[in-house]
Amino acid sequence: MSAEKAARSWVEESALRAAGAAAIPIPVPGAHTALTSAIEAYMIYHVAGIYGEKLSLGEALGLVPTLGAGIVARKAASSIVGETVGWIPIAGWLLKGAASGGTAFAMGVAAVTYFEKKYPGRDAIPFDTLSIKDWVKAALAQLGVKK
Repeated sequence: MSAEKAARSWVEESALRAAGAAAIPIPVPGAHTALTSAIEAYMIYHVAGIYGEKLSLGEALGLVPTLGAGIVARKAASSIVGETVGWIPIAGWLLKGAASGGTAFAMGVAAVTYFEKKYPGRDAIPFDTLSIKDWVKAALAQLGVKK
């Protein structure tokens, strides 16, 4: 399987994770932004791995804001939408999930484009992975979120 096809599949799955995580009502301001940033970093980590590049947790988190100004602007807008409408039951939760899922998808597409330009036409490379639970715990700790 091509790396691009495998990576795009991973991006779609990760965008759904981010949408689901953002739609869960958590009454802590900024919690969703930290959680979705961890999920996005996990997605980037896997996309890089599919292309054969090993990233550390810090490198994957560092790529979240550097994948393009448009995506950073969408991430900021998604965070604002999430923090303002996220308190509205059902409709607000769905809107918040859709905004976060869309932002994660755009970020994932940018990551695939970045690695596809760097490694054009590469076949997907199998690699060892971490569980999402362990990844999110480590990423949240790196982001300064305490348990």
